[in-house]
Amino acid sequence: MNLSISFAFSSYLLLLLLFSGVASASGFDPSELRSLLEFKKGIKTDPFDKVLSVWDPDSRPDPTSWTGVTRDPNSGSIVSLNLDRLGLVGDLKFHTLTPLKNLQNLSLSGNAFTGRVAPALGSITSLQHLDLSNNQFIGTIPGRITDLYGLNYLNLSGNKFDGGLPAGFRDLQQLRVLDLHNNALRGDIGQLFTELRNVEHVDLSYNAFYGGLSVAVENVSSLANTARFVNLSHNQLNGGFFKEEAIGLFKNLQVLDLGDNLIAGSLPSFGSLPGLRVLRLGTNQLFGPVPVELLEGSVPLEELDLSRNGFTGSVRVINSTTLKVLNLSSNQLSGDLPSSLRSCEIVDLSGNTISGDISVMENWEASLVVLNLSSNKLSGSLSNLSHFEDLNTLNLRNNSLTGALPPLLVTSPRLSVVELSFNQLTGPIPGSFFTSTILKSLNLSGNHLSGVIPLQGSRVNELLVMSSYPQMESLDLSYNSLTGGLPSEIGNRLLIFPHGMPSANSAQVQPPGHAGHHNSKSNVRVSIIVASVVAAVMIVFVLLAYHRAQVKEFRGRSGFSETTTAGDAKLGRFSRPSVFKFHSNVQTPQTSLSFSNDHLLTSKSRSLSGRQEFVAEIVEHDAPERATTSSAYVNTNLLDNEPTTSGRKSSPGSPLPSSPHFIESCEQPAILDVYSPDRLVGELFFLDTSLKFTIEELSRAPAEVLGRGSHGTLYKATLCDGHMLTVKWLRVGLVKNKKEFAKEVKKIGSVRQPNFVPVRAYYWGPREQERLLLADYIDCDSLALHLYETTPRRYSPLSFSQRLKIGVEVARCLLYLHDRGLAHGNLKPTNILLTDSNYHVCITDYCLHRLMTPTGTAEQILNLGALGYRAPELALASKPVPSLKADVYAFGVILMELLTRRSAGDIISGQSGAVDLTDWVKLCDEEGRGMDCIDRDIAGGEEHTKAMDELLAISLKCILPVNERPNIRQVFEDLCSISV
Repeated sequence: MNLSISFAFSSYLLLLLLFSGVASASGFDPSELRSLLEFKKGIKTDPFDKVLSVWDPDSRPDPTSWTGVTRDPNSGSIVSLNLDRLGLVGDLKFHTLTPLKNLQNLSLSGNAFTGRVAPALGSITSLQHLDLSNNQFIGTIPGRITDLYGLNYLNLSGNKFDGGLPAGFRDLQQLRVLDLHNNALRGDIGQLFTELRNVEHVDLSYNAFYGGLSVAVENVSSLANTARFVNLSHNQLNGGFFKEEAIGLFKNLQVLDLGDNLIAGSLPSFGSLPGLRVLRLGTNQLFGPVPVELLEGSVPLEELDLSRNGFTGSVRVINSTTLKVLNLSSNQLSGDLPSSLRSCEIVDLSGNTISGDISVMENWEASLVVLNLSSNKLSGSLSNLSHFEDLNTLNLRNNSLTGALPPLLVTSPRLSVVELSFNQLTGPIPGSFFTSTILKSLNLSGNHLSGVIPLQGSRVNELLVMSSYPQMESLDLSYNSLTGGLPSEIGNRLLIFPHGMPSANSAQVQPPGHAGHHNSKSNVRVSIIVASVVAAVMIVFVLLAYHRAQVKEFRGRSGFSETTTAGDAKLGRFSRPSVFKFHSNVQTPQTSLSFSNDHLLTSKSRSLSGRQEFVAEIVEHDAPERATTSSAYVNTNLLDNEPTTSGRKSSPGSPLPSSPHFIESCEQPAILDVYSPDRLVGELFFLDTSLKFTIEELSRAPAEVLGRGSHGTLYKATLCDGHMLTVKWLRVGLVKNKKEFAKEVKKIGSVRQPNFVPVRAYYWGPREQERLLLADYIDCDSLALHLYETTPRRYSPLSFSQRLKIGVEVARCLLYLHDRGLAHGNLKPTNILLTDSNYHVCITDYCLHRLMTPTGTAEQILNLGALGYRAPELALASKPVPSLKADVYAFGVILMELLTRRSAGDIISGQSGAVDLTDWVKLCDEEGRGMDCIDRDIAGGEEHTKAMDELLAISLKCILPVNERPNIRQVFEDLCSISV
């Protein structure tokens, strides 16, 4: 045995000597070679075979031939390790690199490396360039990174770093580039400003930094002296803009991007910034006039974006000779179009109230490529725009343009998109529109055009035959008075016909009124049957609610826990859309459901429409598939509507059916061919001056029933300009008097933040049943659908990180309201919309209790109790009123839903009997089995149970008794401290 050990040890020594010999021969330190080989062990996938087979001392004894390895020719030490964009995958151990004492450049960007950045990296004090961008590193940025005193370039962007930045950045005196964008980092931006010194390039965009920019001059002076590029966009910055004396210190600033934040206030003068080239402040809450120096050339801007703010005043002159991109869209600008426009290539002034004659554009210089003046109040007739030789896109939609279409409009050699819809254009369509081989998209809908579509003598048929007409991707001629047809070869593929107009070889559509009288008797019979069925269903609901109330009372807790009323049914799918036509010259297809405002205003007909109940199907625990029998889907969003059934079963082994919290509904078809002009004779009050329409336009807007909730009936209305609104027809007897209503609705309308669906206007009619609330229609689905939708699923299950992100964003929205003394009052997953694939939150149905009488408020709170979101103190109050702490309770229940993927109204069976969601979660936590209630979709994943435990603890704090319950700021800060 001793001999064997001796032989093995001798062999090891021999190999070590050989290895050292190779290293010495090549001029490399053996410890550095061992360091590289240890680092290599962390690489698991090498798709281009650049490292795993190449870093081999046997086949390649000279490491200078190893991919990405560079040494100093004088000292022989390794000074650079660059493995950028090689598609490498692995969990790196950074401590293996600490022997590289002279390493100056470590660049691993554009791979798929995972793991955490070890503090040991801070011991390589020779580092000057560190780039770990676009990987999948997680955790916090180690504090020892501030020990790299010689660092001049630090790029950690495009990873999953979270938490705050370590203190001590002020010690990195050589740092010139700091790029941390696209992570989940957070912290007070004002405090960070005091840490950054001598930095020229700062990119902290797409994180969760908060705080205001109106910091003291001494706190920003070190950064201001050197900064050239500053990007803080897509964060949570709030408060005011930089003070004038502070912004004036940024003498070297070239790019400033603060877009997509919550910055408020007016702008200071920028005249002291001689090098500013790009200024992006879009999607904030800024107001006041646009500083003239940004448009008149004293600041050499090339790009200016002030869109989606609240700027007012006029833009009379744009004299800048450097400005190429100008975006002032979606503000409150007024006055005439600028009398001059010189070097701009892209101009977007849409969504304002700019007026005047568009003939002024003839004085603009011919450099335009994209021009968008849509949704303004422009007038005049279209003139020849052929002097804009580079013009590619022209959008004049939704103005008041008159006159005929000029034949030479499309002769600009590059014009491919023309959008002239919803104006007052008259006359025929010139044949040149159809002979152009450049035009890809043409929209002339919503005008007063007449005559025959100019196919005869044009090249359309010839081009079709020659297959040389594929450039035309979109053609919309609807809502005009045109005649004639279009070839069927392009009809269904790219054409929207003039309304009611068939293709050249199709049959005429019969007007909807043709069968109205014939079907009237059958409609009456259907209505009687529907009313009987609805009455029976309502009785069942009342009995079920009473039974559940008794169960809850027996357990010592008041209020419902599971059932909903039919009025709060989740109306997500309909067998056919419902349309009410107040007054319209436009024919409705037979498949539509037509109502006039007579039916919505008179008590008799309201029983057939506005009050028409829907047959609700309670999903039984043994038949969840019934939840998805309808294929026609209508998005549930805005104000008060509810999602479709979850179809989820109760807990395993439970004898109880799953909650009818999400129930399927279908509407009884009916045709009511009655048209009533000018019946909306009350007053229309706008809370947002950027949107304008008349009572008549609202009256004749086609509308679609979305559902019915505790406040009233909900419709989606489409105005003639294509803008979609949600119209809430408020229930009789629930609304305050006009003076109080007007005062409170203005407070609600003042909520102007990107994460809230804005309330745009309200209508006050002469009769009590004529109270309408108008908000934007958002085409997206609610958190309830994302959590509870069953097969076939349109969404992948939410990961824990996504659920946590949603919780943080909802808490931030509540913080915004609570800081203004406003309670949401009706918080539930159906009022939380997820607007995109990144699960950005948009809140709706907020503060509506402020418009209600005590009776209406009590009904809303009773509804919350039935759904499981009502705070206990509200159940005990004789005159309950929503409060800030009650919002925190409802939010805590939603956090539990996110963790468990169980509905708040679910009754869950177990060893302790049947309990509701909050009692079940508390019981699991008290018994030390909190993870038992976590949704299996996330509990079995790779995410840390510690973070789930922390989120569970926060949710339990939110449902504590009111005197122990934290405020939303404490909850928000606790959520932000969770690391995933």
